[in-house]
Amino acid sequence: MKSKKICVVGSSGYIGSYLVNYLKKNYKLAAHSRKKILDVNFYNNVKKIIVGDIKNKKVINKILNYRPDTIIYTISYNHFKSEKNLNDSLRNNFEPFNYLISQIIKRNLKIKIIYFSTMQVYGREYKKKIINEDYPKNILNIYSLTHSMCEDLLFVYKNKISSHVVRLSNSFGMPILKDLNCWCPVFNDLCRKAKKYNKIIIKADPSDLRDFISLDDITNFVEILIRKKVKEQIINLCSSNTILIRELAFKIAKNKYFNGKKIPVIFKKKFLKKNKNFFFIYNNDIMKKYNFKINFSLSRQIDNFLRLI
Repeated sequence: MKSKKICVVGSSGYIGSYLVNYLKKNYKLAAHSRKKILDVNFYNNVKKIIVGDIKNKKVINKILNYRPDTIIYTISYNHFKSEKNLNDSLRNNFEPFNYLISQIIKRNLKIKIIYFSTMQVYGREYKKKIINEDYPKNILNIYSLTHSMCEDLLFVYKNKISSHVVRLSNSFGMPILKDLNCWCPVFNDLCRKAKKYNKIIIKADPSDLRDFISLDDITNFVEILIRKKVKEQIINLCSSNTILIRELAFKIAKNKYFNGKKIPVIFKKKFLKKNKNFFFIYNNDIMKKYNFKINFSLSRQIDNFLRLI
């Protein structure tokens, strides 16, 4: 079978770099990043390196001139940076993607788009236990707004562009790039605190609920989207395992890595509403439909992560 040409847009990011490292083994890969990545080994087996700010239209034209079969689009400010300024977030999170799509249509290119969105488009106050892909959006912040706008853009042009929107839950795993700041994800953050300080301090609400999926599972499912004919446009990319933040913290503290040593879990604030969060499950039946199995063993994943950081 002819090797497909893939372009990862945002290859210096946490997820983008992981995708590049995996996909370059089997595909003719182009790696885009805002600045050239200093780790020379990162570009081994990468067919084309594209460097430049995605807000520069010339950079997008370089991506399209590579004529990829699939573009995996991972660029967005994180939640915290997105909330600082609406106009700046629109310029970074939406406008370059809008230009990319307009140029694909204008040039009549046959390119599949895999767009990384977020579960935050569903909001947080759920009225149903099972959150399927048809659950109504509830946009509560700038981060989810810009992702929702990109989703809607793909929906408008669904008859002209083949696309998949993957709504990602909480990712975790060791980064490919050593200097990458990957400590915003709560799983990574709690593991690092436990190993570095021999204690876990939680400043947020410990009764918050999360769904965790590993970088390996994310990458493996993206490859299914590349290789197979998947008809669904919107897909929940998640494990369908819901856990409280405090429960995760205690699992990390009791992990066998610490050889029975008691790692204290300290809550900086007291939250009186013990059951304020309605229990929910992000449904991943579409992933299962394509014979995908989550490699999910939380205890094993915690143990592996603690050994590697």
